[in-house]
Amino acid sequence: MFSFSNFFSILPTQIAAMVMLAVCALALLVGRRLERGLAVVTVVAWFLSAAVQSPDRAAVQWGIFTVDIVYLLVLIALCSFERRVWILFMTAFQLLVVLTHVAFLIDHTLMQWGFFSAYYLWSDAQLAAFAVGVVQAGWGRWKARKA
Repeated sequence: MFSFSNFFSILPTQIAAMVMLAVCALALLVGRRLERGLAVVTVVAWFLSAAVQSPDRAAVQWGIFTVDIVYLLVLIALCSFERRVWILFMTAFQLLVVLTHVAFLIDHTLMQWGFFSAYYLWSDAQLAAFAVGVVQAGWGRWKARKA
């Protein structure tokens, strides 16, 4: 059985979790409706991914793959209504996360560490795009108050 304590025992995961929670908390504090909603969806997706992760690192992570596809669909839907560049980048990086799953499904000989390295790279890039959006939202609100 998988446990969250095992998941948090990996230093890069701990750092990524803290940064993700900080960006999402900042989004809830200074973001517009888009950033606040996306913060909630991001945290939910992250915890769902951790909860459904298979303890067998050599197996296909079907649960995480499903969560990532749903998250991608949410981002695509947001891109349909929002015209901010950072959300496009966030969606593109999430597409790369999903394609990383597809690559592993097609070729099981890929090393699992390679899969997770690429997965974390795209996830971190996605988080950076979200942070840009949160900073832009906060800056816009700050400038509006000053005017």
